[in-house]
Amino acid sequence: MQASGQSRTQALTRRLIAKGYPAMLVRSFAAGAVETDLNLVLWKWGDDPPGRLAPIDDEGRLS
Repeated sequence: MQASGQSRTQALTRRLIAKGYPAMLVRSFAAGAVETDLNLVLWKWGDDPPGRLAPIDDEGRLS
């Protein structure tokens, strides 16, 4: 990071964005998370595809 001013993760993200990817899945490191727990990281979203985001809250935890 010191030589280029960005981390390897930042460089990867810039390459994915340049190729048109709207997001990526990354492993969660939250307390209690296991290896199969993932986070969806979005760098662009909105009301129109491909960045349309519609949360599903079946358990009512977002209200």
